[in-house]
Amino acid sequence: MKKILAVSTLLVMAALSVAQADDAKEKQAIQKRHDEWVAAWNKHDPKVMAAFWADNGDLIDPFGRSAKGPAEIEKFFTGEHTGKGVMVGTTYAGVIDDIRFISKDGAIVDVTAEVSGMTGPDGKPAPPFKHHVTWVAEKKNGKWMAVAARPCVAVPAPEPAAK
Repeated sequence: MKKILAVSTLLVMAALSVAQADDAKEKQAIQKRHDEWVAAWNKHDPKVMAAFWADNGDLIDPFGRSAKGPAEIEKFFTGEHTGKGVMVGTTYAGVIDDIRFISKDGAIVDVTAEVSGMTGPDGKPAPPFKHHVTWVAEKKNGKWMAVAARPCVAVPAPEPAAK
């Protein structure tokens, strides 16, 4: 009985070790993908940026604008990153705070991000735009793709009602 328990314990420990190694490998792959995203933004290449989305992927930006599918998302980024778009000449930086696997090929990725170099409507430099991104990622054909991206800005909580 003790031998069966010992062998069972070893098998469980081995399985957990393999799962943790797989998670670590996939976290590295997601980090690499994120780094590629940062590079694409900073090159202001809408075609490459849109290629990060799955065919059924969508984006809702912090200003309430949205796009679905790579073609619409490319058009969205073209408007922002070319001509007189608000993101022309900006620099994107982000740090992955957490990766939570919801399946073997699915993850929720939380990123603390900042866009610097924006200008306001008056043409003057705007402060860095700090925000949070929740990225729902799915591994398709060996690549982590965005199924949904939700950059958002935290707002202060309302004050409690006066008594």
